[in-house]
Amino acid sequence: VIAGFLVGFGTRYAGGCTSGHAISGLSNLQKPSLVAVIGFFIGGLIMTHFILPLIFIA
Repeated sequence: VIAGFLVGFGTRYAGGCTSGHAISGLSNLQKPSLVAVIGFFIGGLIMTHFILPLIFIA
């Protein structure tokens, strides 16, 4: 229940989901969607290269 609330809050706060920004926002050439998608991409890179290795150190 708490996770569902947080997902709903984040979606509302960001003005849509990641797919909505990437597909609909970028196809309409909206600058806020471009900024959001770049942020999602950078966040994914940071998670993959810096945080995941710290979590799964053997």
